[in-house]
Amino acid sequence: MDVVQRAGELEAQGRRIVHMEVGEPDFSTAAPIIDAGIAALQAGLTQYTPAAGLMQLREAIAAHYRRNYNLTINAKRIFITPGASGGLLLLAHLLINADDGILLADPAYPCVRNLIHLLKAQPQLLTVDFSNNFQPSLAQL
Repeated sequence: MDVVQRAGELEAQGRRIVHMEVGEPDFSTAAPIIDAGIAALQAGLTQYTPAAGLMQLREAIAAHYRRNYNLTINAKRIFITPGASGGLLLLAHLLINADDGILLADPAYPCVRNLIHLLKAQPQLLTVDFSNNFQPSLAQL
């Protein structure tokens, strides 16, 4: 990725760079998360989780939506993914058919175009930039 290489070059020159291009946080893991990880290891919770995620977490998310947004969501309809790419892959498989035309802002999250090609759909690129606040115009649509 050219942007990662360029960011490294600028950092080497002493520039402060906030790395948002590869999904890695630029801060340390919070102590409560470290403690929870250690506790889970000590409790023997080292097996793979169910593909949809731990039911306890899914139920907690459903409760959050019920409590904060007055929305009732069945926990069985909530899926936990290990990042945006996994979630996008699930959604793409559900929503995109071969030969579908998919409107896609360009530039966009890099893996999206690959997902579209994987499903044999056709990306229709909409060029966006600073001048339009990276938003497609009605004319483009």
